[in-house]
This record gives sequence, structure tokens and C-alpha cells, in this order.
Amino acid sequence: MTRQVIGTGFNALIQRNKTTATAADDKKIILARVAEIHSSPFQPRRSFKQEQIDELAASIRERGLVQPLVVRRVNGHFELIAGERRLRAVASLGHKEVKVVVMEATDQEVAEITLIENLQREDLSPLEEAEQYRLLKTRFHMKQEVIAQHVGKSRAVVANTMRLLDLCPAVRNLLEEEKITVGHAKVLLQLHDEEQQKAAANRVVQRSLTVRQTEKHVRDLLAAPQEETPTEVEIGEEAETPYGNICRELSRNLSARVAIVQKGKRSGVIEITFAGQSELVRLLEIFGIAARP
Repeated sequence: MTRQVIGTGFNALIQRNKTTATAADDKKIILARVAEIHSSPFQPRRSFKQEQIDELAASIRERGLVQPLVVRRVNGHFELIAGERRLRAVASLGHKEVKVVVMEATDQEVAEITLIENLQREDLSPLEEAEQYRLLKTRFHMKQEVIAQHVGKSRAVVANTMRLLDLCPAVRNLLEEEKITVGHAKVLLQLHDEEQQKAAANRVVQRSLTVRQTEKHVRDLLAAPQEETPTEVEIGEEAETPYGNICRELSRNLSARVAIVQKGKRSGVIEITFAGQSELVRLLEIFGIAARP
């Protein structure tokens, strides 16, 4: 299946709506009172940088509003679909009216459009992106494969981004504050005990650990106490072999511990460790298996 690029979903949603304005039909662009335009409840962004709003306001003051807002009618007022920063900038200038395009859209379409618009501008934090994916999945019952097609990303990327919401609150805060990276977070997700995960995250911050160093620390914490079967040799990530790099890359991409166990000279198995049914279901979805065990 050919993967869509980010934005095709947005264009499709706009194009299939008959009330959307086009270059040949400027009657669909109207003036609306700023006070009558409400923010969308499906807006994934929780914070907006004031300096960006100020810069946009300065541009609008000098050149005017080049791109109208996109809105829909809800209960006697306009609800914003696209253009939150433009609306804030216009309001900061004291404008009473603003150009808008009025379109019809369902809640699901609005949720998709606001997500894609923000992804195009790379405005969302990883957790904001994850929360919007979860909204599409839980409220609108969209499968991860469908979400991935609409936003132009792989199913594995969508699944692993949503997995960030499984971080304990303290670690989520560190990620939101950019004290740890998404790479660190994916490694820390292998720790299912909240206190252990939080302690490991604090160690990352305090010692400025790299993702590679964090992987080693987490491996040490997860090290199994039992001895390996003498006839089997586990290829660990530190081993001087290409398998070590493979294990490390798979562990990072799947947010789960991966080991290659060699049995004899020409055979072996790849082991993926999971904890609980929900973890297993998540891994199966990454591999395109929707059936629950």
C-alpha cells in the first residue's frame, strides 16, 4: 500500500466538502465577527508561543490576512477548524472582523484536519500528537492503520507515539519540558514499574545520559536473574557482533526488549519481551496483526 504524505488527508477532507471556497468561488469567503469564533475542542495544541503570535500579528498588520480562517457553524456561532494562531494574532490587533471560509465538517473530520495542520507545521509536542492519535482511535474508532494513512506516517510510528501516553506522569512531564527526548522515553517505556521508570528518568536528567547510555541502564535493570540454558547463547546488545546493533535498533523502534537467541550454528529465534495482554496487543498492531489473543 502506498503511504500518503502529510497533507493529502487534509486536502481530501477539504476537496470533498462542497461548501469549501475555491479560487473561482470567493463567495464562500465571508467576514465573521472575531468574538463569534470559538476555538475547536479538538485542537491538540495546549500552548502557543506568544512571540510567534506577535510576529504573525506584525505581518498581518503590514500585509493583511493572506489566508482566511476555516470554520464551521455550531449552535449559532463559528467554531474554528484551522487557523488558531491567526485568530489569536487578529484578536491581539483589536480587529472586530476576520475573513473566514465556512465549511461543513463532522467532529471526526475536524479532529483530523487540526491534527494534520499542526503536523505540517511541526507545531505539536510528542505528547500532544499522541493524545490526538488516541482521540481518533478511541472517540472515532479509527484503526491505527487508517490514522497512519491520513497523516502520512507508518503504523509503527503512530503506535509508538501513542505508547508515550503510557509513561508515568512524572516522566511525561520531563518529556513535555524537553528534559528528556522521545528516544529516551521509548527506552524508559520498557520499565513497567512506575517508581523504577521515574528513578531511571531522573538518572537520565541528572547525569545527562545519552539514549545509548539509557539503553544500557535499562538493560541492567531488566537483567533476568536466571541462568541461560547452556545449549543456547543469547546475543546481547554489547556483544561484538552485528546482532547487537539489530537488537538495539529493534528495541528502540518497538519500545520493548528484543534479544536474538542463537540455537546452533545456522538457526535461532528473535525474542520480544512484553508485559501483559495490552502490551502484546500493541506489538501485534505494529506488525499489522489486529486480532486479540
